[in-house]
Amino acid sequence: MRDYEDLPMTDAERRWLHERLETLTVRESLCLTALTQRMLPTTGADFINHLLALPDCDCIAANSYEALGEYSLEEQRVSEMLWEFMDTAQIGRAYEDAHPGLFVDGIYVQYPSSPPRLQYDGDNLGKCVDADWSVKLKLASESNPDGVWLRLPDYSEVNEESGGEITIALHALGAESIADCSVLEARCILPEAGDLLSQYASLADLIYDGQNLGFTLDERGQGQPNFEQLFAAALEYEDYHTLSEALDISQRLHDFELVPTDGLKGYAEKLLTENGVTLPENVAAAFNYEEYASEQLESKGYLLNRDESAYIGTAQQEQMEELSFRME
Repeated sequence: MRDYEDLPMTDAERRWLHERLETLTVRESLCLTALTQRMLPTTGADFINHLLALPDCDCIAANSYEALGEYSLEEQRVSEMLWEFMDTAQIGRAYEDAHPGLFVDGIYVQYPSSPPRLQYDGDNLGKCVDADWSVKLKLASESNPDGVWLRLPDYSEVNEESGGEITIALHALGAESIADCSVLEARCILPEAGDLLSQYASLADLIYDGQNLGFTLDERGQGQPNFEQLFAAALEYEDYHTLSEALDISQRLHDFELVPTDGLKGYAEKLLTENGVTLPENVAAAFNYEEYASEQLESKGYLLNRDESAYIGTAQQEQMEELSFRME
């Protein structure tokens, strides 16, 4: 990577860049090279904005205009029988005109389709978080023992693309498949997922679970309301310690109920109504709804999460409580 250390920047920006670049993947490095050649950064803030724009770049496995033209023809589903009668380089240049980019180390890096937005303005560094990943792996091979990083999820197979994280990493490693690689380091976006390397005997299984976690996080429970808060609270409630446990929890979020602490009054009113209780106006004015709701939730086994933003429990607990009440 270019000597960003020479750019004028604050100490906080320097720390941010050091941490972000520590796990820069091969694919990201290619994209960053293209972006910096397109517009040379003159400050640390410029460099940070280039890094924040990496997810908006696309990569195509093409090392020439001819290969890019073939990609374009394949994308348009033009029969290969007709390709020999075409000037594929001309088609590749036309593709470049429509989708500007740069050839970097055998990959055509397509610039973001819209003008880059200024994500870092000099004051919001704390909000510029690298969070659109599930698992990062540093893989090594016989020909590249120092290893390279890749990040999941990789949608290239799902979207039938040729320039995904795994493909580009394998090329850099001189490896034919994942089976030819070993793992030097593994990181998970979930803080309590534990030591991934001790959890998996197979790299393929680790990648499979990393992919699934990434898909789940991106889909946000297929649009489930308050997914991020519910998932985080459920993970905390279940006291998970492995990636597979986290995946299992993500598949049964419908079993959990989340009661935000700023909604305790409404929850208390709902409980009172369900029990046929109507408080006189003067009594209601003196009634501590929040305390009542908290006591009821705790009696059902619900737990207050660490940041005290919500109570979390399971529907099964509710059913057991009701059954116990009827038996008594």
